[in-house]
Amino acid sequence: MNDDQEDHMATPTGLGHSLELRDGDLVFEDGRPARISGLPNLAQALTLRVLTPLGGDRFATTYGLDVRDVFTRAASVRQAQDLLRLSLVRTLATDRRVREIRDIAVLDPPPGAGRRLWRFEVTIVAADGGQHTLPFGVEV
Repeated sequence: MNDDQEDHMATPTGLGHSLELRDGDLVFEDGRPARISGLPNLAQALTLRVLTPLGGDRFATTYGLDVRDVFTRAASVRQAQDLLRLSLVRTLATDRRVREIRDIAVLDPPPGAGRRLWRFEVTIVAADGGQHTLPFGVEV
């Protein structure tokens, strides 16, 4: 079920519920798929959007993060960060549970990660009216 369609209205917070994933795999508790709801569900859904390349879902061709410009343009580090910020805004704003994107902070990569891993903290206002800061990693 696609979380940003009708299912997100099923919880009191408006942030939806879904099956829990960990490292891309379903989580099971007592032999049954585990469910998550609220902010953890929204964070999981937005992370999946960011980790999916734009066009990577053949049933939803506008779903996912577009990092082509970062690969194809000669750009300084600052320009690459700005391109990634713009792509994050476009990607995250397509989820109806995200009312506003307040800030996107670029974090230093972890030691030894090299220049291919970009880390961000994105502050959003969600459908529940709360302001939430979520971490994202983008590998280019």
